[in-house]
Order: sequence, then C-alpha cells, then structure tokens
Amino acid sequence: MLYLNSIENAATSKTERKYAICHEKVPGMQHISELAPPKGLLDQWQSQRMGWDEFREKFTEKMRTEYRKEGKSRLRGLAKYSLENDVTLHSPEPSGEQTYRAILGEIITGIWKRAGRTERVIDLARPPVEASQLTEADRQQMEEIAAACKFFTPKQPNRQRPTCQVCQHLDQQVYMCPMTKQVVIHYEWATPLWIAYQA
Repeated sequence: MLYLNSIENAATSKTERKYAICHEKVPGMQHISELAPPKGLLDQWQSQRMGWDEFREKFTEKMRTEYRKEGKSRLRGLAKYSLENDVTLHSPEPSGEQTYRAILGEIITGIWKRAGRTERVIDLARPPVEASQLTEADRQQMEEIAAACKFFTPKQPNRQRPTCQVCQHLDQQVYMCPMTKQVVIHYEWATPLWIAYQA
C-alpha cells in the first residue's frame, strides 16, 4: 500500500520503506526528485505567482511525461511496487488538500483504477496541533494581525489564511512577535499551585 505524509511526521512513519519526494536531501531518507514538481514550477506556486488550478495542471502533465518513460519511469515503478509493498512518500508540505503530495496520490490511485484495482493511496498527514489555551477570538485576532503584518513569514509554504500561528517569528511560548516587540495574544496565566496553597 502507498501512504503519503509530511516530512515533519517522518519519525511516526510505520513503513520501513519511506522516501522524500522533494529536491532537497532529507537526513536518513532516500529521495525521489522525479516525483516532485520542477523547482521553477514549485517556486511559482509557493510565491503565489501561479494559481492552484494551473499548478495542478502543469504538475499532472509532468507526471504524465514521467509515466511515459516506460521502463525508466519512477512513477510507473512505484505504482506497481506499492501494490505489493508498504511505502510512504513524504513531502515538505504541511497538511491540506492543496499539496503536490495529494496530486501525486490522485494520479497513482488513477493508475491503479485503470489497471482494474480498487486500492487507494492514503494521505496520513496530520493537521497542525493548535494550542489549547487559545480561544476562537484569539485565533481571529492573530489572523487579523498577520493579514496586516509586513513581517508575516510562514514557516513553510501553505495555502491557509495568514495567522501568527504559522509565522516563523512568533514565540509560541508567550505568543510574542520579536519583529514588532509586542505580545500578540494576552491571556491570563493560572496561579501556580505552590502560591495558591500558601495563601
């Protein structure tokens, strides 16, 4: 079976065979750059100079070309091999539907379907963990701040709405922005138990 996941979840991957589908080397993991979008195409998508539909179409066309290589096709070989063996492909993208990892999964599921198989590629990428002490009002406030912030820089490219929670500058321990030198979210700290019992 073929599984998909993000690189940040690689340590939790249960398959022995796991590969990074990207152009960069990932420590402890072989990579298959043929199954990643060309760097130029990926840059256009991540910088939002290209829309999702156009990116999807161009990446799908690149995978068609890869599949037509017959005996040298990594895509064709993977689709066949993963029907008999458990394999996980990891990409550096966060969870979500608009990832090249998801496009690749749809393509391989389509290859299997045309061969008369009923198996489906499974995407195991987990959504990011949200801090439990934040209220919905706190999250809304961080979205508004990020949308107007000239320093907003996501930790990794994504298509989520801007929010301080994904900004690489945010100190998640105290919800402070070191770029603006301001606390983004003010919330009340609970009184430590050792102080509460002294009273």
